[in-house]
Amino acid sequence: MQPVNTMIKEKTAENKWMKQKDLFRPSQYYKPASISEALSLLSKYGTAARPIAGGTDLMTEKDSEIKVLIDILTINLSYIKTSPRGLIIGATTTFSEIENSPLLGETPYDTLAYAASLIGTPQIRNMATIGGNICRPSPCADTAPVLLVLDAIINVDGPKGKRELPISEFFKGVGQDALEQGEIVTELILPLFPERTGTAFIKKGRVAVGDLSIVSVATCLIMDEQGRCKSVRIALGSVAPIPLRVKNAESFLIDKKPETKLLEEVAAVAVEEINPISDVRASAEYRKALSRTLVLRALQEALVKANQFKNKNEE
Repeated sequence: MQPVNTMIKEKTAENKWMKQKDLFRPSQYYKPASISEALSLLSKYGTAARPIAGGTDLMTEKDSEIKVLIDILTINLSYIKTSPRGLIIGATTTFSEIENSPLLGETPYDTLAYAASLIGTPQIRNMATIGGNICRPSPCADTAPVLLVLDAIINVDGPKGKRELPISEFFKGVGQDALEQGEIVTELILPLFPERTGTAFIKKGRVAVGDLSIVSVATCLIMDEQGRCKSVRIALGSVAPIPLRVKNAESFLIDKKPETKLLEEVAAVAVEEINPISDVRASAEYRKALSRTLVLRALQEALVKANQFKNKNEE
């Protein structure tokens, strides 16, 4: 038989959890027909309002401060299309759409499709959107390292008008981003890349499918005709308060040929730039050791793809 004091503690915890759940009771729900109407509603209700699309984060957070839901799925922001600047992805595009888009089927953009395929379960990917993912900033967000190495631009609309934000300036802390009050993300732009570009993404969770990352790594290499690294981007997730690029490690490779010994040194330098924590999923020490291994593997994979991209374009 379970001890009485243990049963009381469990019942108290259960009642507290139920009370918190009961506090999440939004009283109003809107489906605006345009961005301007959505912005007007956000301006009217201020911090009590939350724009939602898939709503997958909202249903886990259950923030009691939210009283008004503004469903932006009714606005035409779900698309993947080409433009003179590169690929444009609408903010309410789901991860299933990203995973299966033919426009994201080849390097360097295929890495984003691959990262999308690793998020949650099929049910989650059918609902969750890329805009929602970056607007609920998390150190372990799977798309964030990929968007960092792809040098994505975020289009934002708000009370002061439209503006563009580099993805490198978007993440400010756990649950914090660069959006001002009343702004919404409308699009992401993935710039054009030259030939000899290769990207890679590797994620390690506690289990093989549907888990949050212990460490995730994305890389992007652009090679010159002599086989040297013309541009290098390395980004990691779950190893700091925000997803981040390790710029000292990146600079270590510029204008050099990426031989195995050098890549191993770069991976070691990358570990010096991260600051992981210990939690229920992994210790800080394990995250550092794993980061070193994954950075090396991701650089090697990106290098192979850069060479393949070169050969394809030279045929």
